[in-house]
Amino acid sequence: MSSPAEASAFVPSASPLRWLMLALVWLLYVSFGVTAGTIAPLVDPIVKDLDMTYSQMGLVLGAWQLVYIGTAYPLGALIDRLGVRRSLGIGIFVVWLSLVLRGLALDFPTLFLAVALFGVGGPIISVGAPKVVSVWFQGNQRGLAAGIYTTGPISGMAIALATAAGVVMPLTGSWRGISIVYGAVVLVIMLLWWALARDVRTPEDVDSRPDAAPVSAFGLLGELLRIRNVQIIVVLAVATFLLNHALNNWLPTLLQDRGMTLSQAGFWTAASTLAGAAGLLAIPATARQGRRALAMAVMLLVAAGTALGLATLTGAPLVVVLVLSGVVRAPMMPVLTLILMETRGVGAVRMGAAGGLFFAAAEIGGFGGPFLLGVIRDAAGMLEPGVLFLAGLSAVLALTLPFIRERQ
Repeated sequence: MSSPAEASAFVPSASPLRWLMLALVWLLYVSFGVTAGTIAPLVDPIVKDLDMTYSQMGLVLGAWQLVYIGTAYPLGALIDRLGVRRSLGIGIFVVWLSLVLRGLALDFPTLFLAVALFGVGGPIISVGAPKVVSVWFQGNQRGLAAGIYTTGPISGMAIALATAAGVVMPLTGSWRGISIVYGAVVLVIMLLWWALARDVRTPEDVDSRPDAAPVSAFGLLGELLRIRNVQIIVVLAVATFLLNHALNNWLPTLLQDRGMTLSQAGFWTAASTLAGAAGLLAIPATARQGRRALAMAVMLLVAAGTALGLATLTGAPLVVVLVLSGVVRAPMMPVLTLILMETRGVGAVRMGAAGGLFFAAAEIGGFGGPFLLGVIRDAAGMLEPGVLFLAGLSAVLALTLPFIRERQ
């Protein structure tokens, strides 16, 4: 551990090592995306092999998100205590173990537990990534860094969706080959992390509350929730994840309802996802420090307009709003975490706990969004009323942004 003098002398945000740390975090997030995406493209062969029902498979697909809600905050607080190298190293090991155990599953309970285990390792990575950015980057550089690392899970998910059925199964002869092929990739990334990642202490760590007694994880939770920015961002986390997960999961069905064929709906859903990746690289990098709340308000208003378009338009105008929707929705999470890490009372030293609180709240929306639209579709016989609700919710949320106070 560095002494205070060494911490003052070494400035992470000026070191070339920050780009190595960012690359390693991106690889960890790719592993996150690959692992999260291994089951969905192989539902039918898994159901037949393990003699499962589709209701049981639905529980399997949602298992890690439910666990995530309960584990994200305490694991985030643990990251602040252990440091990013050890905590993210543990996180990627648990992710790898979840992936390996999936291929060894014997029935529904064992597959459910293997996937649920991802809800322990996954939060460490998703909470630890903004923690790394808060330690190794400063000011407007944080926007670029956040935009880059958040392309990781999209990239990993795309790899899994594109290769699980078409490459891994033919190569290995079974859906269980996911443990071998993807497990080997994640294992290499885990070894790279342990070999190359570094932990540093910043002046903020050294100087923060030097005379104060240590605060428990749940005592810290109370302190964080008394900060107005944190209160607003927690609400926005729930709502934006509800918006994103609801549309991401039901978009192909919605596009078919709006007149597209199955193949057209799949193609344009993929195009919207790629547009989201472009938005991740562009918007957080250009949303300057001190004006990120304004950028968030604009994104919410555009998201409201595009959701209205998704519910009412057809043909070429529908395609335009679909792509624009992907561009503005994907960067919402990194922009919110940037505002959070720059909030007084949070900073790099508390970003693990604050990030854990953020993602614990967010996954309530992540689980509830698809469920809510499913309920509305059952009740109304169509998705359009649910999408119109999302449009109204996004517009209302934009009204909360003027109450956020940012450091200039």
